[in-house]
Parts: sequence; C-alpha cells; structure tokens
Amino acid sequence: MRSAAFLEALRRGAGAWPILTVDWVARGLDLGRGIYSTAIRPTSLGQVSAVTEDGTGWSEISYGSGIRSGTLEAVSWAVKVSDPRGELLDMLETYDPRGSAARADWGATGLVAADWEPLGRGVVADWSREEPFTKLILKTDDTVLRTPIPPGLFARTEWGSAYDSSIFGTAFPVVLGIHDLSLITARGSVPLVNVRYDEVIGYWWALSAANVISIDRLYFDGVPQSTAGWSVLRGVYGGAFMAIVAFSPGYQPAKDVIVSCDCHGPDELGGSAGSTLTGPPDQLRVILEEWAYRSAPLGGWRGPAAIMDAASWDAASEYFALHRCESARRLGADQNAESAAELVQSFLDSYPFVRIHWNEMGQLEMVVIDADDVDPDADAHLQLDLHHQDGRVPYEPGDGREVYSHVRVPFCFSAADQKFMSAYEAHDVAALAEKVALVNENVWSQVRLRQEVADLNPAPPADPVWP
Repeated sequence: MRSAAFLEALRRGAGAWPILTVDWVARGLDLGRGIYSTAIRPTSLGQVSAVTEDGTGWSEISYGSGIRSGTLEAVSWAVKVSDPRGELLDMLETYDPRGSAARADWGATGLVAADWEPLGRGVVADWSREEPFTKLILKTDDTVLRTPIPPGLFARTEWGSAYDSSIFGTAFPVVLGIHDLSLITARGSVPLVNVRYDEVIGYWWALSAANVISIDRLYFDGVPQSTAGWSVLRGVYGGAFMAIVAFSPGYQPAKDVIVSCDCHGPDELGGSAGSTLTGPPDQLRVILEEWAYRSAPLGGWRGPAAIMDAASWDAASEYFALHRCESARRLGADQNAESAAELVQSFLDSYPFVRIHWNEMGQLEMVVIDADDVDPDADAHLQLDLHHQDGRVPYEPGDGREVYSHVRVPFCFSAADQKFMSAYEAHDVAALAEKVALVNENVWSQVRLRQEVADLNPAPPADPVWP
C-alpha cells in the first residue's frame, strides 16, 4: 500500500470507495472533468458527476507480468457508469475523447486526493453501451512506446551535400556503450554516415545523435588511420544533437570508402567527461526517458522521467553492475528504426530473468528474478539480494548457461569481402585448448575478449569487464 494516510484512515474506521477521475479532452478541446464513484459525494477533486454500477461495475485491475511471461503488456480495466439518458455516450460519440487522462483510486472519508490509494493510471481507450450504463474502457498509456528510436531522420534539406542520397529518410544513428574490436578484427566496430562531402562546407561523417566520450581509432575500409587530419564535433547540427567526425581538406577519404571507428559512447549524464554508460537497463532507461517520452535531447540527459519507477530501475541497475553485465548498442541508421516497444521486448528476450510491467501509478517498473531460482517459491520469487559470491558466475561441466561455442559481433568489416558483415563468427576460438568461446547472441550485451584466458572461471581483475 502506497498511501500511509489511507491506511490510517481505514484503521480509524473511515469508509472507502473507488473513484474514477477523467479529464476529458478531444483534439486539444477541454471538455471538463468527470468524477465517477459508487455514490454522489463531494471530493477534493470536485463533486461526483455520475455513479457507477454496484458490485460488478468495476473490473479487476491486475498488475505485474508474473514469472513465466517476458512480455510487456498494457493493463486495462473497465468501469460502468450510470447513464440512463445517454448523455455521457452522446459526448463520447460526438467528440471522441480517446486518450483523455484517467486515474482510479480508493478514496476515504476526510482524505484529499493526494492521500488516496492509487488503483490505476492511464487513458480512455474505448467505450460501449450496456443499458442503462455506458462502459468506459481504460488502459495504461503505451501509445508513446510506438515511437521509433531514434525519432529523427536525415533530411535532404539539412544534409543535401551528402554524397550518398540513400541516407535521406533513414533514422539518425545512436551509439551507446563501448564499441571496441581492436583485439578481435581491428577493423572498426561502428560505421559512420557521410552527411557532408564538399570542399567549401566540409567533409563530415556522423557517428551518433548522442554524445560520445571519445573516438579511439578510425578506419578506412578496415585499415587503421592516424590521428592527424580529423577532429570530433559535438553540437546541434541540422536541428539535432550530433557527434561528427570532420576531416580537414586533403585528409578526407574517397566517396566509396567505408569509414568506421572504435569509440566510447556517452557517460551517465549524456556528456563526454564521465564513465561510459554501459549497463543494459541504464541504456534502455535512457532510451525511454530521452527519446521516447521526451523530444530528442539537444545536449546531456535531462534526468528521471515520471513514467519510470525509479526505485525498481535503480535496483536492477545495481544487479547488472554487480554481475558486470555490459551493453554496446547502435540504434537507427536505417529506414525502419525499431520502436521503443520493440526495444523493450528485445531487452526482455535477451534477459529472461527480467520483467518490465506497468504499476498502479502508470509507471514502468523493472524486476529481476534471480537466476538461482529455477523454480522459485510462490512467496519468495523476487530475490534481488541473492548473488553469486564476489559477483562471479561459477562454471560447472554441463552448465549450458555459461558455456558457449562461438562469438557473434555486429558491425564487423570483412577485408575479404570488402564490406560490413552482419556478424563475425570466430569458431576457431572454441578449438583452443582449455578455453571456451563466448556467444554474444544477446543484442543487449557486449563481449570484449582478452587475448589470453587462464581458465574457464578466472578471478576478476581490478576493473573487470564481463559479458
């Protein structure tokens, strides 16, 4: 229970009742507030405007995703409002106020709205008629999750001097985490996009619509380049923040050359001075807060958003940090950018022990199901405090979770084929004596391999990097 005042009111014998409050809006037109409860009574938000059906008038509201399901689903519920003359139905049919903000609460005698116990937050999704009632159907507001990430596109009017017109209409790239293949292929891990190729206004290649801490190495067609003749620009260009590699005249590559790099993405604040943001839940949180539920950032991150349940995401972040899980993502840079909902689902598919669900405050909440609990007890299935000793994951023969057969790393350049491959498979690593290779099928993870591995489960170094 979230409201201590509501709990105290119940202990004192105060009566409690459900209250639905809807601020009706249609295409920017304010249609007023509707307050619906089991009886006509005054509330701190206004007078109850219509009563709801007794008994079955309110459908059950169920939160949480459970243990077996790894899918984020909208929470919906229904309320039957007494409407014998059809006045509420007429308003709905006339103005179509779908999307109006709604809140459901338990109210109690003598309590103001701030002390009510929340039941649900969402929007009006639909309605139906069940004489003499009008049935309001409500759900959590997941419309924003359809937003493509990142939402910005390369436009001809802004980037008309790019030599390759195929970039127009493609999404801006966003790079998060540490991208470094210098010990594997040494041919670059992230491709750049040419946005200017002109001797007057410059030779520019865009890396990311987010800040970057550093570009560590630059490659032309997979061949390492010196640090001379290019610099990194960070700022708002073409109406969007962009990290860009600018070449001095005479140092620019030919038009058909593929430019790639190894780099460190933005820090925890979206800047370029701190430690790289590498935690998978931290990166997903930034994507939702900075690109889905807000307009694209024009600088650093703007801080927590109300849509996120901060406490649960912080706990999940600590769990991933303890187990040294990292992620390196490159989003966008194509015609069909993934939506925020698709990114959330890919995260859940990548980490089966994580659940993301809506809570009664209309927020996204993240929960970690500890991997030690294969068949958890019904009353103790969420155990954030159960971790492997010292953060190490012990290997045991036959343990399929820890032993893998090959490496897959996206955005690798093939010198033999002279193109970027969708994946690099290092099957030969598995043939090495006393060693195994690591599978990186998880798109929300990162593998940075060392050239020498002492055993299957070495003690972590002082500043370890584990997948």
